[in-house]
Amino acid sequence: MAFNLDALASVVLDDSIKGIPFGATLRLADVASQGWNLLSGDLPLPAAIIRADALAHNSRWMQRFVAERGALIAPHVKTTMCPQIIARQIADGAWGVTVATVQQMRVCRGFGAERIILANQAVGRSELDAIAAMVGEPDLDFMMIVDSAAGIEAAAEAMRRNQLERPLQLLLERGYPGGRTGCRTNDIALAIARQIRATPGLRLVGIEAFEGLIKTENGSPEQAVGGFMDEIAALFGLCVGEGLFESDAPLVTAGGSSYYDIVIDRLANCGARVVTRSGCYVTHDSGLYQSAHQRLQAKTGEQDGLRRALEIWTYVQSIPEPGLALLTAGRRDCGTDSGFPVPLLLSRAGAPPQDLPPGCEIVNLNDQHAYMRFPADLPLAVGDRVGLGISHPCTTFDKWQIIYLVDDDYTVIEAMKTFF
Repeated sequence: MAFNLDALASVVLDDSIKGIPFGATLRLADVASQGWNLLSGDLPLPAAIIRADALAHNSRWMQRFVAERGALIAPHVKTTMCPQIIARQIADGAWGVTVATVQQMRVCRGFGAERIILANQAVGRSELDAIAAMVGEPDLDFMMIVDSAAGIEAAAEAMRRNQLERPLQLLLERGYPGGRTGCRTNDIALAIARQIRATPGLRLVGIEAFEGLIKTENGSPEQAVGGFMDEIAALFGLCVGEGLFESDAPLVTAGGSSYYDIVIDRLANCGARVVTRSGCYVTHDSGLYQSAHQRLQAKTGEQDGLRRALEIWTYVQSIPEPGLALLTAGRRDCGTDSGFPVPLLLSRAGAPPQDLPPGCEIVNLNDQHAYMRFPADLPLAVGDRVGLGISHPCTTFDKWQIIYLVDDDYTVIEAMKTFF
């Protein structure tokens, strides 16, 4: 499977897009030749950047980690919705891609994706008709999840309405009490699996689950995830025993960006193809997933693990009182659902970035401002540049149409286009 990025070359950028230099109008393909450097003041701030070396390392690292354990990966591209990043993940060996919506599916299909998992149950007529049109194309291997009799009937009716000759491949979703979507017990799930098997035009090809939001009152989240995966493995065995799968190689797919190691370990011996769907690994972060990855490293002994690739750069705009700096980035630029951004780097007058000392902290955000407390002995000045790390990259990516790929010197080597 390959992504065709030719259509991106002619995309025109101008200064109506956040982060594009004022007065500039140019094709996306021409950005690399401009020689723009973030630290030299060539870019208006705030600007979102991805460190090229870290991005390449993360993509290869995850592919190796998963492959060494006998699993596959279909990264959840809702994280970035950036065809250039998705193309890298596919080139590094991704088995397919995962999307959350039909719009995301259309984007990926438009760039040539040939294997797509829709990790949601489509129920609307417009969405199901769009799916039917794409599934009718012979080079697309598509799977959608269902968790109810109503979902099955809506899918079957769409296939009839669109006179689709190819069967629609479905993944039975197993959830957990208090969680998001999905059948709450294996008994309920097994009944749904039987209904899929008995419905013309539909084909059950595997089991799907998402463990990332699981909580527990007793024991650790890791124990809860492991127990949930054991239930998924048992459900897979029940479906095999009744001959409910219509696939030569039925799969089980789970694994967000926090517990994919546990998912792979617990599903390794259930007899299924195991497909993980992590998305945030490709840029990693400085908060939520950094903490999860530290747990994985302690458990597995992985030394050179995932690296922070995504940063938001901003100016010190004002120091209105001792120990408080106002930065030129806010909620319009950084996701805050999993914590405020983390002040990491300081650059003055174009100098190479230095690590900020302990005691620097973002304590509040407005739409366009960040409030950073800093130690009294830090010689911070208006006009200094501060690089912020973020927590949970999904809710930062969607705030940027253009994100710059930079080398070690923060020279722009590519403009990366998102499609949200």
